Amino acid sequence: MRITALLPVFLTTGGSWGTLAIWSAVCAGNATAGAMESTARQARQTATIEEPWSPATPVVVQRNAVLRITGWARPARNDRWRAPARVLACDGPDQAGMLAPPAVGDGVMLTGEGPSPEPGVVLSGPVELRAPPVATVAGAFDYRKFLNGRGMLWQGRLLKSRDISGEDPVARIGNGFLSPVRTDILKRLTALLPERESQLAAAVLLGVRTEDSRQISQPFSSLGLAHLFAVSGLHVGILLGIVLLPGRMIGFSPRLAAAPLWFFLPMYLLLTGLPGSVVRAGGMGLLAGQARPLGRRVDPLRILGLLYWVGSLLDPQQNLDTGLQMSYLAAGGILLVSRLTNSFQLTSHRWLKPVATGLAVSLAAQWFTLPVVADSFGRISLLSPLANLIAVPLFGLAVWLIVLALVASFVWWPLAANLGAVAWLLMRAINGAVAWLSHGSGGANWGLPTPGMLQYLSWLLLSGVFCVLLRRRPEARRRWLLDLGIWLALPLALLWIFGPAARSLPGDKSVVVWQFDVGQGDCGLLMFPDGWCALIDTGGRFGHRAPPAQGPLGRTVLPFLQRQGIDRVDAVILTHGHLDHTGGALALVGQVEVGAWLVAGRADRALGAAVDSTMVQRPVAGTVLHRWQDWEFTVLYPLAGQQHAAGENNWSLVAGLSCGDRTEMVWSGDLELEGEHHWLASEPMLPPTRAWKAGHHGSNTSGSPALMRMLEPELVLISCGLGNSYGHPSHGPYLRTGVAGADTIPLLRTDLQGSIRLEWRPNGQLQWQTPAENGEIPWSP
Repeated sequence: MRITALLPVFLTTGGSWGTLAIWSAVCAGNATAGAMESTARQARQTATIEEPWSPATPVVVQRNAVLRITGWARPARNDRWRAPARVLACDGPDQAGMLAPPAVGDGVMLTGEGPSPEPGVVLSGPVELRAPPVATVAGAFDYRKFLNGRGMLWQGRLLKSRDISGEDPVARIGNGFLSPVRTDILKRLTALLPERESQLAAAVLLGVRTEDSRQISQPFSSLGLAHLFAVSGLHVGILLGIVLLPGRMIGFSPRLAAAPLWFFLPMYLLLTGLPGSVVRAGGMGLLAGQARPLGRRVDPLRILGLLYWVGSLLDPQQNLDTGLQMSYLAAGGILLVSRLTNSFQLTSHRWLKPVATGLAVSLAAQWFTLPVVADSFGRISLLSPLANLIAVPLFGLAVWLIVLALVASFVWWPLAANLGAVAWLLMRAINGAVAWLSHGSGGANWGLPTPGMLQYLSWLLLSGVFCVLLRRRPEARRRWLLDLGIWLALPLALLWIFGPAARSLPGDKSVVVWQFDVGQGDCGLLMFPDGWCALIDTGGRFGHRAPPAQGPLGRTVLPFLQRQGIDRVDAVILTHGHLDHTGGALALVGQVEVGAWLVAGRADRALGAAVDSTMVQRPVAGTVLHRWQDWEFTVLYPLAGQQHAAGENNWSLVAGLSCGDRTEMVWSGDLELEGEHHWLASEPMLPPTRAWKAGHHGSNTSGSPALMRMLEPELVLISCGLGNSYGHPSHGPYLRTGVAGADTIPLLRTDLQGSIRLEWRPNGQLQWQTPAENGEIPWSP
């Protein structure tokens, strides 16, 4: 977006360049990223195939490289570590048209084996590099954007390494100072608090996140309280208070009292890994702390704008960081509303003033971060303003107590233990209240579609209108009426901008199917215009020990459902019991309402005790799952009374979608040749189909010539993972019946083309769409 488009905002907010910078933060990210040469290098070919039906191999660049670890390492799967790194040197030529080797200075999310390296360490050795994957459906977790926002362009796997840091001064700071201090703080937290609260405290104070701490903080996220667990301005403010208060109490001058900040704030930034929100808050604290002693007027908005633009000049990629965008927009929104309302002078009533101020702060932060929340998270909680009003002060008090306990642990342990006990009780009470409230707040969560240009412009225009009204508020005769109108208009504006009209649900007469890109697994969604919908399989997991919520369904499918406002799935079909089809089933429990679980084979074992057995059904061939006008969704296999089938795959449930006397689509799970033989032996009366979701990920163990003669599909969909270890797809070309082998059936593959959308239009056309292309199959009567 051009800067001139923001001039109305600039004028309505009093000519503040800081405000102008904050308002442009959202749009600057995309503009910066599009112009970067690094993005062009990432966009090169990232997979190779010999034929359209051959297994795809990810393009991996293997080079000898020298890399410096630039952040704190975290545990990864399979007993590995993961840490951000920066390329210092790299050999190897560019490959025309293929993935380019990294340049000096590029960031890499590095994984390796062995002891975790400390920040600043220099490692040398062979490394495999690839471009991070992108989101292929609206709302899915975009790992490439996530890494780009943190200055990293590549994923890397260190094959072998040696530490060549030697007497490197940066490495000595990490090894000799920062690491021992951080380790000591974590040990003290463990001694002061029980395991659950110590993990939360480590996440809150130092950004140390584990799978357990993520699960504990999940109820907070559902209520719009995720910012409490982000290392941000709250913690910098506490540090400022602890550093400044003793000096002021002793009677030091402001300049002398603020001097320790130049030591403690940079150290805290390094201990937390330099997240953008802490850099922002720390920079504001340092500049504001030094401005007053120097006799300069402090303008927080101008300081905020200055920090944003300086940061953008030094590291343009920071504009892609969702956390940084939200930090600047929330802080800017709060400061702007504070200025326009004379420091939140909203009421003269003594008891109502704190409540009004708290609500105004919460609403200002939510409104100004709304486009980023809609784009990155896809939902908000309508209880968030109330939850923030109550939780932020109590949580801030608990963090204060924990920090004071840490400080006291260096002086007098009994005092530290007592402070830690009070903090533990307070945090446990907050956790319990949040868990109870989030359990019953499902209806208060509102899905937000991915915003387009119309939504951005509407939000920008309404923000300017609200600012004008707030600025003229002191002149209004009936101020209370204006206040009421402003705060009531916010949710109405939210409904207008991000309401149901902005979602991509089926039209009045269109049936829509999604085949999601969930890696080496299967997950599809069928939606009827009357609102009935079904999930067909739930994908796999990121490892057998990984929690279901962290799998592909939690990263891709659930965010999509939330964005579309789908809080109920009428049927979840688990075609058979293999993990790549049932791995995400438990992630649905508690997140969406499920009308019925339809299983085949041993798929019911994936549900365990988490699902009431009365909700689990075993449909057989002939069961009609749903009817709408001339459309039917029907079970085609397994057969009633079927007793024998070798292997779990051959028990796969097969479902068909038909309209009148035409078969429109067939899903066959992982049905293999023997299962196909049993099915065909029953002589099913099935007309040729328009689309077929290929069995067993396009393997040569499915799709027999006899089945192809019966189905005669016009389009084949294959769901498999890029570079999977099974060599899928391996079927070879799918041939049209009675046609020479050169005339093959068109393929759409999730490993190469991402998530696939099919839509049956009222005129009979079948339209298909992927992130990069689209097409259609006309109706032939």
